[in-house]
Parts: sequence; structure tokens; C-alpha cells
Amino acid sequence: MPGRLGRVILHGGLVVVPGRPPADALAVSRGRVIAVGTLDEVRASAPGDRLVDLEGRLVTPAFVDAHIHAVQTGLVMAGLDLHDVRSVDELLERVRRYVDRDPSRGVVLGQGWDERSWPDQRPPTRAELDEAGRGRAVYLARVDVHSAVVSTGLLAALPHVDGLVGYRPDGLLSQDAHHACRGRLDLLTTDDERRQAALVALQAAAALGVGAVHDLGGPHLGPLADLTRTVEAGRLAGIDVVTYWGELAGDAAFGRMAEVGARGLAGDLCVDGAIGSRTAALVDDYSDGPGRGAQYLDLDAVVEHLRACTERGVSGGFHCIGDAGVSTAVEGLRRIAEQLGDDRVRAARHRLEHVEMVAAADLPVLARLGVTASVQPAFDAAWGGPAELYAERVGARATTMNPFASMLRAGVPVAFGTDAPVTPVAGWQMVRDAVDHTRPDERLDVATAFACATVGGQLAAGVDGGTLGPGSAATFAVWDVERDRLDPASGLPRLEAGDPLPTCAATVVDGWAAYGYGLVGDLA
Repeated sequence: MPGRLGRVILHGGLVVVPGRPPADALAVSRGRVIAVGTLDEVRASAPGDRLVDLEGRLVTPAFVDAHIHAVQTGLVMAGLDLHDVRSVDELLERVRRYVDRDPSRGVVLGQGWDERSWPDQRPPTRAELDEAGRGRAVYLARVDVHSAVVSTGLLAALPHVDGLVGYRPDGLLSQDAHHACRGRLDLLTTDDERRQAALVALQAAAALGVGAVHDLGGPHLGPLADLTRTVEAGRLAGIDVVTYWGELAGDAAFGRMAEVGARGLAGDLCVDGAIGSRTAALVDDYSDGPGRGAQYLDLDAVVEHLRACTERGVSGGFHCIGDAGVSTAVEGLRRIAEQLGDDRVRAARHRLEHVEMVAAADLPVLARLGVTASVQPAFDAAWGGPAELYAERVGARATTMNPFASMLRAGVPVAFGTDAPVTPVAGWQMVRDAVDHTRPDERLDVATAFACATVGGQLAAGVDGGTLGPGSAATFAVWDVERDRLDPASGLPRLEAGDPLPTCAATVVDGWAAYGYGLVGDLA
């Protein structure tokens, strides 16, 4: 459980105040920052407050992960993490050992396999999973979580999947079949398991200096109750949770949004799929074979959704990755602005998730309308570059993907997230991946990337946060990092090649210690 800091002055370290030179100390009271500066200046503003010596540590605003699926992340953490599997045989042996450790286990959930580097470059078959899983229900999602292999036991537990688009008899599911399967996995897990999964994921985030997450739900991901579970887990973990429900607008959808206190009908409402599973919607065929992916929403559906959200003044938005998917989402925004006016669109704070293959000509539209690009630097780190997945799947088009610097130069609001469990929950790693972008012309400096990972996430949710000035929320992280690795002007780590990432010593959210309470002390 988080612990309240009470009235306290933190000193003896370096305090990062974005836009100002680093300070030496800050005072916290009733969940707010009341003073930042030298120790003498802060003590003059907060006389009598208890002192905590930071012993040279760094203090920064806490990170915001602007795209996470907490329940699914926690389930993977408790299940089978397959990111490092190197062959079908190794995957199947992992399943056997997992089942043998607990013969009573009713369902096997895993994620992270990527067949591209395996000797035979194929996923396991349904028959192989039946044998390895000893007849149990097995669901193993690909690394991008837009396709999965499943066992006969899983299909028996979730009937009617076999009649949907994307179903294959060999157990590989994509498109509608995968959405239906993934969205019903709650039938095979208990309420307690899902609550615990959310809590474990958020505690892991807090240990990385993350003070807030945006949890993105939708019918194809899991039940509405998962958002409530994550919000309640956030209270236990001491992390702020902002939720979005990914369903096409309508009276019933707005009612569900209101029921759980979601910020909008945005997030993982999919216009298309993912490049790895070859379901991202492309204008032209994939470079490694015929097909242009899957587009789940046409322009009319996009426009109607955005119109309803804009008229209600709530965030609308979409998951969009391929050039056809992204252009459909941007054209919908353009048309709604023509109908309702730029001001109303900006006021709704719409957002697009991933936005990986966005045309340069569309960036000014997003900027003008204040649409947040909620992006994942880890995607470029994992799959960018001349010899990686994106180049393999889409060829030369990969050289224009994930244009973070271009987005910012055009004035597009940018927020960073991980899409966990697709890539792991992260803090400084988000910043490093943006600084080390595989395309040098799209690399960000540390301060800019840090702003996207803090202030950018707060602004995406309509929150004025991500700083440590007087009057701001006492939401920050404390870091162990060598002083000679810090930039003296900003106080931020330089993140030069070979530098270790700072280690989180404490995370404080609204004056409560979500992680590292022993450091900041029992000062209530």
C-alpha cells in the first residue's frame, strides 16, 4: 500500500524542473509541491517541515505510460512470456513445463512469440499445442498481439470462433476470429486473477518511475469490468489511472464509458491491425507477399464516431498503423473539422494510437486540430532499421515510419507509451528508444523525449501536469544515477551509448509513495 509523505522537504539532490535550471530541494505538503529552489529558499517557504536527505539522488516528474493494457500485461507476467523463444520446439517445451508445474491449471496464457527468426519460420500448430498443453485451453499471442495460436481446448471453451474472418483450422487466429477470442478470455480467468494481474502490472510500472498510465480497453480486448479493475488496482498501487473504452460511439457506448468513468471512446478502437501479423491496412500490397491487411472501420464509420464524440466534447480516437488505416483516421478528423469547426475538435482532445505510417502532409492536420499522437518508441527500437520487421514487411515504406521528430516539428502533440504487454512497461527506456531512433533524422534530444514521456501523457488526458513547479501535484520519481552522467543545464541523464539507465529509488504520486516508501520515510 502507498504511504503518505505528509509535510516534507527533500534536499541534498538534484531536482529537475522542466523549463528551469535544476534545483537543490523541494517541499511537499498535502499532495502538492509548495516550493522548489535552494534548501534555504525552500525552508523559508516551509519552515518546520521534516527533512529527507536525498544523498545526491535525482528527482524528476514521474513518467506517464500513455498506452497500456494492465490486466493483459499482468496475465502475461503470471503466464508464459515468450519473447525470447527461438524455435517452435522451444515454445512447445515451455508450454509442457508450465503445465507440468501446475497440473490443475485450466488455461495457459502466453504472449511474445515471433516466428520470423525461427529455423522453419512458422508458428506452432493447433495439434502441437494440444499435445504440449496436455489437452488444456492454450492461448499464445504473437508479439504484436494481433494474432495468436490456440489449442482445441481453447476453441471448445470459446465456441463460434471458427465461423469468423481470420480463423484457420491449424489454430492460427487473426482479424475477427482473434478479436473474438481475445475479448472472451475473461471467461477462462477469475475476477481475482484479473484484479491481481492489474495490480502486479501497475506495481511494476511504479517501480520504474511511472506515476500514471492510460489503460485502453475495448470489447475485443476484454470486458468493461477490466477498466474498473485497473482503476481499483491503481488505488492500491498508488498510481493514477486514466481509462478509455474503444467502442464505436452510440448511446449504449457512451453509457458504458460513463459507467466506468472512462475519459472517452478512444484508444484501441481499431481502424486496422498490426504490421507483424500482416493486418495493418496498406494502400499497396505488403512487400513480402500479396495482401493489403485488414481495415476494420471505413471512412463513414470513422466520421460518425468522431462526430458523436466531438458533439459530446469527449475524446474519440483510434488504433491506426498502416498508411491506409492512418489516412482514413486523419481524413475523418479533417471532415469533422469542416463540419463542426476546428475549435470543437480541439476541445474534444482526440487521439490516435501508434500512427506509424502517417503521411507528412497529414501532420499539419493533426497539429491544427490538437490531436495527440500516442506513439511507442519501443516499436521502432524492436522492429525498425534496414534488416528488421518493418523493412521486411513494407520495404522502402519503412523509411518513413514512426516520424517522432517530424511530428513535433509540425506541432503535433506527442505522448509516449509502451502498449504493454506488446512491449514491456518502461520509464527511461521510452526516452532512450526515442533518442536512439533507428532513423537519425527522427531522433529526439533527451529533454524533448522526456517531455513526451511526462507532460505529453498528461496533456493527452487533459491534465495539467508533468512538472514540479510550486502548486503542481507532488508526483515525481527519485533516481539513483551518477552525477557525471547528468546534463548540468537540464539535470537530465545524457543517455549516451553504454550509459546504464537510472534506477528508480522511489515514485511519489500526489504526495503518496507508490514505490520506495522506505526512502522518503514515514513522515505523515
